[in-house]
Amino acid sequence: MQDYKQYLNPLYKDLKNIANFSDVTNKEISETERNEYPHLEKVTNIIAKTVEKHIQKLEELEIELEKQIERIDMESGIDDKKDAVSVYNKILKSLQDEVERINKDLIALDAPYFGKIVFSPTKSTLRREINTYIGKFALMDENTQIPLVTDWRAPIANIYYENSGPTDGVFFDSPMGRQEGDLKQKRQFQISKARINSIYDAKSGNAAADAFLLAQLNEKLGKKLTDIVSTIQEQQNKIIREEINKPAIIQGVAGSGKTTIILHRLAYLFYAHKNDIDPKRSLVIAPNTMFLDYISDVLPNLGVTGVQTQTYLFWAKSIMDWDDSYMLSPKEENLKYKEFKGSKEFIDILDTYFDNYEERLFDDIPYSRREDVRERYQYLQKNSPQISFLEKLDLSLDYAFAQRDFDERRLGLMDSTQEFREEKKREMRNYFRRNTNPFEMYKRLFKTDLVSKDISKYSLEGIKKEGKNHLFRMEDIAPILYLFFKLRGVNEFKHDYIVVDEAQDLSLIQIYTLFKVAKNNNITLAGDLAQSIIPPFYIKDWNVVLDIFKEHGIENYSYHQLNRCYRTTVEIIEFANKIFKKRFPESYKLPEAVLRHGDDVLNIKTQGDITEGNVKDIKDIASILNKHFKDGAATCAVVCRDREHAEDVVRVFKDNESLFNREIVSFEEVDYKTGIQVLPIEKAKGLEFDTVVLVDLDNIRYEDTELNTRLLYVGITRALHHLVITCSQNIPSSGILRI
Repeated sequence: MQDYKQYLNPLYKDLKNIANFSDVTNKEISETERNEYPHLEKVTNIIAKTVEKHIQKLEELEIELEKQIERIDMESGIDDKKDAVSVYNKILKSLQDEVERINKDLIALDAPYFGKIVFSPTKSTLRREINTYIGKFALMDENTQIPLVTDWRAPIANIYYENSGPTDGVFFDSPMGRQEGDLKQKRQFQISKARINSIYDAKSGNAAADAFLLAQLNEKLGKKLTDIVSTIQEQQNKIIREEINKPAIIQGVAGSGKTTIILHRLAYLFYAHKNDIDPKRSLVIAPNTMFLDYISDVLPNLGVTGVQTQTYLFWAKSIMDWDDSYMLSPKEENLKYKEFKGSKEFIDILDTYFDNYEERLFDDIPYSRREDVRERYQYLQKNSPQISFLEKLDLSLDYAFAQRDFDERRLGLMDSTQEFREEKKREMRNYFRRNTNPFEMYKRLFKTDLVSKDISKYSLEGIKKEGKNHLFRMEDIAPILYLFFKLRGVNEFKHDYIVVDEAQDLSLIQIYTLFKVAKNNNITLAGDLAQSIIPPFYIKDWNVVLDIFKEHGIENYSYHQLNRCYRTTVEIIEFANKIFKKRFPESYKLPEAVLRHGDDVLNIKTQGDITEGNVKDIKDIASILNKHFKDGAATCAVVCRDREHAEDVVRVFKDNESLFNREIVSFEEVDYKTGIQVLPIEKAKGLEFDTVVLVDLDNIRYEDTELNTRLLYVGITRALHHLVITCSQNIPSSGILRI
């Protein structure tokens, strides 16, 4: 019998110990903690009993499932077996729901809440002081119907996030109207396994709030991305709770929390607008599969499941129902042409091409009454614009033949021409099918005079059919999808909400295709123009994206600038800003370090390039990494200039693996793992690590160019706590390394 408890948070094994608070009674604790523990114990016991009840139900369902398997094996009739399988699937779904429910409760059990506010009403329909605890999930006292824990997304929680301490004249909007009053107390908790580790009272200014934030940042280890519900800052909170049904752009420096904000925004919107948007019809677009794995725990930890998470490539392929026979071409890219095919100019060319194509399609219809088809199509185009192009073709074809049937029936010729007519109809459907394949349509664009001969030659080398395989360059998939939407329409592909991370690396046409399928303009784009490291740097100014919104008559959009870096220490940010101050445009806001100090950047002079495999150099790096792991680090990244560089470093490290106390993990892995990850900067973007070692940082690999400036910026700002730089002593530092 399969044990579904293997899918539960391991915390369930410690349920009885967590719910038993005798250890607290027997130890010395502060008066504040003694006053707070009764509420924590009450909440913990309620959650623990709920978990026990659902674990029992899980075990009962496991037995039921096993019995149902036996019934399936015993059934001999097709219908009976089908019914038995249907019941099996229902039990299996119930098991999955129970696992999901228990894991959500176990998250709450670990840390039921993180904050407490005392709100004293002045101008309010409320008649008493509200004393409420704030956590990830709400909990109600079944006997009194008084909330024991308030969900962080509830309106009253806004008071917690928008005020650093006790404040007069605050308000929140409740179902009963605006409630005004005074915030008498703001208390913050660090709780783990239902035990209070620390309590912070915000009594004056930002001191306590900063201390709480600093404690959280110092404890952060470079594992997978985690939620920030306990430390959401005021500006972040405003973005998270921003109104729905409008596009938004978040421009934020490295470490400003862009990724976390957009995921928390999703969690908030699913709570606040549950009747309008559904997680299962929403989408997260991220740069690569490792990044998807890195962020995979955040939404489930906030109680959200079912959201689609994909890279743009796989999302586009899934929309067009492309299988593995559609493959990226190995042909070399031309950055100039690649940039052109992602631009607004190329979008306009596609529009013109489609209009011309539409005319030629009707001109070449293999049917004498092609004008009947054209006229009906034009009628539908005018009177039913919501119908897709392909649907209008089908309806126009059916209409033309129905009209012909009517004429022939009137003349008594139906019987003699029926077979011919059906054959002709099939022929025309095949004609439409052949000529409305978006892949083939796109190829034909480059046989027209709408684009230059050079671009056409380059494009046709990359997009072609070889045997059963369809080859295309990465820059081609968005234009093909654009034509696909022209043919099929977008209604059946709409997403309730879309968030796009690292959006600066998408082309304008990629962003446009996503915008087209965002229901009610519900799309948020997050990125950092300084971290655009994939040539040809498509988005150089967010105004080109805002222009797309404006072209569609959208005036209600928002733009947010985030300048504070919460990831990296003051020392690392100051080191970085010395390099980038003169190299970034004045309009770009450099990161502002927040609170946290750490070690100075360590600069190691190596005897040669690390890829040369000098044992002393490898030992020096291994010694530093081993010490950091011993001191509690979870992840360390050795960050390289590019893929080829990373491959060479992986080979050298693997040859000397005995020197390291952790596994050497290649960037070819799709999961975000603990250990020593060796990866190129492009793969590290968006991730964070306790220690980062930037290897071979010399003026040979890093000439003083715009691209290398951006790469270095990304590489340096991956570090949470420690940054180490290696540079060969045989190569003089110059150019970009003059710091």
